Amino acid sequence: MVESVGKGFSDEQLSQISKVFREALADAGLRLDGTEQQFEAREDFRFLRRFRLSWDGASKKVGGAILGGAIIIVGVILVSGFWAWINSGGRGP
Repeated sequence: MVESVGKGFSDEQLSQISKVFREALADAGLRLDGTEQQFEAREDFRFLRRFRLSWDGASKKVGGAILGGAIIIVGVILVSGFWAWINSGGRGP
C-alpha cells in the first residue's frame, strides 16, 4: 500500500476500502449488501428529509405567527397610549 502512494488505489485496495465501509455502516445498523437494502435505506433518508422540511416549514409559520402577534400587541399598546395622550389634551401624567 505504501509503494502505490501517488499512483492511485489498486483494485485490491478499493475492494478492501469498500468492505471496510460496508462493515462500518453495518455496525451502525445500515446494511447495503443488496439493491433492496440500498433502496430501503434511500427511502428512510427521504422520509427523514421530508420530515425535516415539514418541521422547518411549521416552525417558520409558528414563529411568524408569534412574531406577528407580538408586533400587533406592541402596536395596539402604542396606539392606545397615543389616543389616551390625545384625549387628555396632550398633558403628561
